[in-house]
Amino acid sequence: MNEDQKDKKSVEGGGRRISINLFWFIIIMLTAVISTAIVTALSLEAGSEKAVNVGTDTRSEFAKLYNVYDTITSEYYTEVDRDALIESSIEGMVEGLDDPYSEYMNKDETAQFQESVTGDFEGIGAEVMQEGNRIIITSPMKGSPAEEAGIEPGDQIVAVDGESTEGMTTHEAVQLIRGEKGTDVVLSIVRGEGEPMDITVTRDTIHIESVTYEVVEGVAHISVNRFQQGTTEEFEKSLNQAAEDEVEDVIIDFRYNPGGLLDEAVSMINQFVDQGQTALYLEDNSGERTEILTENESNPSTEDMNVYILINEGSASASEVFTGAMNDLKEDVTIAGTRSFGKGVVQRTQEFGDNSMLKYTNTKWLTPDGTWIHEKGITPDIKLVNPDYYRVDMLSEEEVYSEGQSNEKVTSIKVALDTLGYEISDFNTTFTPALTAAVMNFQSEQGLEQTGDVTGETSIALMSELRDYINENDAQLNYLVDFINDEYSEEEIEQQAAENAQHIEIERNTPEEESEGESNESEEESTEEGSGQSDEQENAPEEESTEEDSETEGTE
Repeated sequence: MNEDQKDKKSVEGGGRRISINLFWFIIIMLTAVISTAIVTALSLEAGSEKAVNVGTDTRSEFAKLYNVYDTITSEYYTEVDRDALIESSIEGMVEGLDDPYSEYMNKDETAQFQESVTGDFEGIGAEVMQEGNRIIITSPMKGSPAEEAGIEPGDQIVAVDGESTEGMTTHEAVQLIRGEKGTDVVLSIVRGEGEPMDITVTRDTIHIESVTYEVVEGVAHISVNRFQQGTTEEFEKSLNQAAEDEVEDVIIDFRYNPGGLLDEAVSMINQFVDQGQTALYLEDNSGERTEILTENESNPSTEDMNVYILINEGSASASEVFTGAMNDLKEDVTIAGTRSFGKGVVQRTQEFGDNSMLKYTNTKWLTPDGTWIHEKGITPDIKLVNPDYYRVDMLSEEEVYSEGQSNEKVTSIKVALDTLGYEISDFNTTFTPALTAAVMNFQSEQGLEQTGDVTGETSIALMSELRDYINENDAQLNYLVDFINDEYSEEEIEQQAAENAQHIEIERNTPEEESEGESNESEEESTEEGSGQSDEQENAPEEESTEEDSETEGTE
């Protein structure tokens, strides 16, 4: 056989023999493979816009979602942000639960949520508030960068890094103030009647204490503003301080406490009850209950304490867990104030690889006696409503209120002036000549033009003076202290509180409305970066679960 014969392949078919040169056979095969690869690649490229290719969940319930996505991404008239479509579809899915406590959080929102759990944030450490159209420093926190830089209470922030704050809300302003630890922010401030000056503040990590302690007329007042990491340690320290001060009567104040970490609430209950006591039950969607027990011995400092718990409509979730357990487990506990919020469900959180997070309701909780307080709240033993001046409508400096007008804001003006010592004889909705005279007296003492009208600087001054009065005169706390010190009986103190709350209607929103955390006040106050709140503001109640698995801690 010669060389030519060796290089040929023979194919028989149909009685005929076809000889193919080996070189050309290899070339043909390579060409076929390459062509197939090109066609496949082009096909994949053409179909890459489809959401239901190989590896995609093809369950029928998602067919419409995929079709909508495909239609928008391929046919919308301008370029589409695909990531935004996916994020919004997830948000819409969670919103479909119609549950105010379940939410999907993006990366930034997740970071803010984690700050609320730890009590740590990066900023300058100052309390700020909105007064009319102005952003005012209420006070720098002790030892904070703001204090070290020379920021003082009452300073008006007119610009942040050159950007004017005129017309900004507190939230908008603090978003400019916030920033990474070690970076600088330039605050342009006006102090008194002076000219604007720039103060450079270097941001740092700020920790907000969740518990404060004071002694008021021989009564220990322990205020818990949130259940965050470390709250139990702060709480225990305050209890021990009360014992060291030889104070037997202790008020635990949960007013406007929206909740937080559930395991912190259980640990705080454990301060008063022994190991192995039922703190609460968790019940899942099948009705199965899990008993949550205390794990340690009680705090000896609490043995001889008379405990009073102060709550209001802003006391929610973990606050109610603690209050409900103490009410069921300790016979000598007295609850005072107004009915609590009523949040009896628990959320979990699941964090994803891109640092976004899903928070969803997965159980409800019940008190040790099996009571579910959801949308009902906890009714106090002693009802202590706040005086009218706590419910005064905030006045806008743009609005003008003058003699002859008649509306509900006029009643608020009368209550505010009467509270500040300008005697008002009637509290109807009519702006009378007597009210004009009272306004002029107020304007005179404030160094303002005596027009008798309430607008502009007069509105700002009136609201500022009332706010200072409220900060210095905690009515509900004072009522309770007077009762503890036997100055009034239970019936007398309830009557006194009721008599001071006759002129402005007490409204209680439904839990769904309250859970949004909105305030209709024109003044807002926050702990610098918006991580705190004023007494009259409410956050959406959140509470962390004690359960832990591959997900992050849950929220109630």
